[in-house]
Amino acid sequence: MIDSAVKLMEENNYKEAKELLLDLIVENSEDYLINFYCAEAHDGLGLEREAIPFYQKALENGMEGELKEKAFVQLGSSLRCIGEYDHALVIFKEGLKEFPNNHALKVFLSMTLYNIGEYKESVENLLETIIESSSDKWINTYKRALSFYAKNIDEKW
Repeated sequence: MIDSAVKLMEENNYKEAKELLLDLIVENSEDYLINFYCAEAHDGLGLEREAIPFYQKALENGMEGELKEKAFVQLGSSLRCIGEYDHALVIFKEGLKEFPNNHALKVFLSMTLYNIGEYKESVENLLETIIESSSDKWINTYKRALSFYAKNIDEKW
């Protein structure tokens, strides 16, 4: 049944997937996988507030690997979307401790920093993420300068 729900979500049929998953969660309330997909179904419908407890339960119940990484991104993003910036920061930073090379976590963290008025740190993080992840010829040409300016964004010479 969980496979059916995942297939429905792949077909952008989040409403039907949500109904299936809510039925499943009644008998399997601690199952991290069902909680994760239930969160995704809610998220796909724009129901971030309702998705959050499912993401939290998924993370609390032994989720591992790439799905855990994805759960950190999606939980933090949902929290940011509803204005829970401090909680989102905690989630993104926790996710980055475990998955330090996840560029999506870094970018969402930067957006959250922007939301709380930490503009310098936000821009610095974004620039560092671009420098780390870009294969663009021009970014790589100016990598050293961009790294320097990222840390000194407010300076004048």
